[in-house]
Amino acid sequence: MEWLESIIRARCPDVDLERDGPRVIDAPPNRGGPELEGEDDFNILQSDQPLNDLSAAQPDLVVLADNEDTARKRQSEAVTAEHQATNTEASEIPSNGGLSHEVGLVSLGAHRDPRYIGPSSGYVFCKLMLAASSRAGKMMRNVDNSTPSAAPYLRGLVVETQGPIWITKDQAVGLCQTYFDIIHVQYPFLHYPTFHRSLHQFFEGDSQNHIAGFQIYMVLAISATIASRLHKVPLSGERYYMTAMQHFEKIQMESSIQGLQCVILLLLFAMHSPTIRLDIWCINYQCIASVSDLGLQRTVTTSSGISRHDQEMRARIFWVVYTLDRTIATMMGRPIGLRDEACDVRMPGDFSDADLENELTTTSTLDPSTHMSFAIHMFKLAKINSEIKYVANSVNSKVPSYAFPSIIDINAWQKEVLSRLDQWAANVPAARDENDYSRSILLLRCHSVKMLLLRPSPNIPRPDQQALRQCYSSAEESIRILSELYKKNRLVHDWITFYTTVLSTITMFYCILAVPSIASTLEVEEFMSNVRASLSVLSAVGEHYSGAKRSRDILDELARPISRWLLKKRRVDGPELLGQPAADYIPTTADGEFASSAMPSTLQPETIGSFFWPSAWNSFDVGFDGQFLSETYGSTDCANLDSMVQSLFDDLT
Repeated sequence: MEWLESIIRARCPDVDLERDGPRVIDAPPNRGGPELEGEDDFNILQSDQPLNDLSAAQPDLVVLADNEDTARKRQSEAVTAEHQATNTEASEIPSNGGLSHEVGLVSLGAHRDPRYIGPSSGYVFCKLMLAASSRAGKMMRNVDNSTPSAAPYLRGLVVETQGPIWITKDQAVGLCQTYFDIIHVQYPFLHYPTFHRSLHQFFEGDSQNHIAGFQIYMVLAISATIASRLHKVPLSGERYYMTAMQHFEKIQMESSIQGLQCVILLLLFAMHSPTIRLDIWCINYQCIASVSDLGLQRTVTTSSGISRHDQEMRARIFWVVYTLDRTIATMMGRPIGLRDEACDVRMPGDFSDADLENELTTTSTLDPSTHMSFAIHMFKLAKINSEIKYVANSVNSKVPSYAFPSIIDINAWQKEVLSRLDQWAANVPAARDENDYSRSILLLRCHSVKMLLLRPSPNIPRPDQQALRQCYSSAEESIRILSELYKKNRLVHDWITFYTTVLSTITMFYCILAVPSIASTLEVEEFMSNVRASLSVLSAVGEHYSGAKRSRDILDELARPISRWLLKKRRVDGPELLGQPAADYIPTTADGEFASSAMPSTLQPETIGSFFWPSAWNSFDVGFDGQFLSETYGSTDCANLDSMVQSLFDDLT
């Protein structure tokens, strides 16, 4: 090694080996010296964990050997593991008692400490499903690359993708409309007439308004990212983003409504672009900090000197940040950042941007719904989501009484919240026209919240059969809506779509195996149709998120034995078997091993395939306990789960 370093110093004097070399974890002062002992205090792994179990995907050079032979051996093992990974970036986490499985820490990439992925994300829920699956094969699929017709302004912008950005005012207006048609109806924190005026002034004026420039180019970046995927045209949202960042350095972001709007735009772009490595979680908390600093969480009146227009915009911005915080915290399984008891701001009014511009702040019951009708409905759903996070997904069983009121009957609470969600869904505004898919987006979010409520969680570890049947219906309906949007070329390929598709499919698998009545009545053709729809969506999303293809292959591998099991289940003689959960179909010995001699011939493991049902499926009521998971599935290969979790979160944290 020293000989190689001397050659580099001689021939490449510009290379600083001390600064530019690979990160050394707990490097000892000298190789093989006595100082090595006791100097691994900063190692993120447990003290009894084999060091060569570190992720093969991480290029870090680990210098922890006590002699050169051991170091060479481990380096050889790392190279071998890298070849076996076959171009995946999956993080190999030890399956027995690893820290990641104890507290939900997942290694998401090189030079990065493990990140916390909590229960509401579905991580441990997915682990229960995927623990028994074999490593998914890497299958190549043909993806439909047909190009739908694109708007004229898009064709005109394509020629500008190679050189410096040059966009006319009319092209910018047309491209920005994509943002206001798709994003603004969900997150109305910008005021369209104000933005439109700023855009015209920016292109026509001589002076540079850096806040306007940043917001305009960020809207263009988000619009270009969405339009390029919907219309299959090579527009680079990243180029508009880089142009926007030239203005970012000259903006006073703190203590400013406009500055907060800029940060929200940055957050939304990060949720749509897997290539820009921005930490969504940190940006989300920057938004929360700005909300608190500006006092947007409190109700203000005109007596405070704030105009009605500004009051409405303050309310809109607050509820957008509130909704994004609940969405991100739920999907990543982390604590919500803005507690409900600290907020008393009212819902914004249900009137359009034009009405707000003209001071028309009264609405008639006969008026058609506006874009704010959909946004307000989503804000109300975020409040229900927040309640579920507080109650069902609390990880502390000894929460003090002042934190939140204790729920005496958790099952009754679950049914009451489900009733409110059904009422919420019944009141979703009708679509304004045939091209308006805001209603579909709202219903999709509703089913996601229903699955969060109904699937196993820390405080409801074993839902009843009726709850799981409703959970299955929501999972199936989510896949149907996603497939419908995909077929109509209206599916936005972002992180939320990726996450929703994966978790809906996993939830569907779990409910089929856990509820006998679902498995007894489900036709294999219907099951495979749902699976194909899910995999088609993931294939489309995989054109932009490489992890989606990885997840697609894992789900495909998992679906095959389930379909075979459904076919063989119908051959089982005896009506008594129809009343048992899927795990009970395979008897076990006292040691938990499969009792092959006691099984019907049609249910022998070798006839079912490589998928073995967890023998302690019904023990899920012990909750999200790391010891239980380790004891029950300790010997299981968890590479698929870790690969899928990495796929979902690697580009975002």
